[in-house]
Amino acid sequence: MKANLRRTTPLRFDHGARRLPASGNTALAASALIQTALGIEFILSGLNKFADPHYIQNFDQFVRSNPGTNSGILSGLVKGLVLPNVAIFATLLQFAELTLGIVLLLGAVEVGRRRFSGRVGREHGYEASVALVGALAGLAVAGLALSIAILMGEKLPTIMPGRAFDTAIPVELLIVPLGIAVAWMEAGRFLVLFRHQPAGMIASLRPDVIPVNQRDRAS
Repeated sequence: MKANLRRTTPLRFDHGARRLPASGNTALAASALIQTALGIEFILSGLNKFADPHYIQNFDQFVRSNPGTNSGILSGLVKGLVLPNVAIFATLLQFAELTLGIVLLLGAVEVGRRRFSGRVGREHGYEASVALVGALAGLAVAGLALSIAILMGEKLPTIMPGRAFDTAIPVELLIVPLGIAVAWMEAGRFLVLFRHQPAGMIASLRPDVIPVNQRDRAS
């Protein structure tokens, strides 16, 4: 039995020339700039705490002197958990701020790197993980800043003559939407990168073998 076979042409897709994201470079670059500023802020804030020789005592005084310790939604948690373990929470805050700052800064560098073409801007397999960690860091930054703002008794911004030469929005409250914006951007990057193959990989389809004009022949 003989068969005439028709072989289809192999299809190859070169993903090396395709860069992520396909659009929105300007918006991502602007988000990376915000992420860089937040990263530097938290790195310096953490290092300032490490450099303070009386940091734990100052942390204890800071917590006790703020209005949110005696009243508000966090007062019970602060009195029952933070103040009895003030040294532990002071140390956790040091490392948390420094770690979050480093993560945000590295994520911003990665976003900036992808804006370049050529070998510098090539896609790598680790990018999805970096984006996911960056999104979690953005949420953590927003939550930490909001907690400090509540502890300090900050109010929603309004017209206040006494703040004519100060920031209209307290810094802690200003960090909250910025952290959420970073988390939103990084989460979007993660979803795209998670579904995308790393650059440089060439996917080829196995050739289809289609029998045509098949006949049986008796010998």
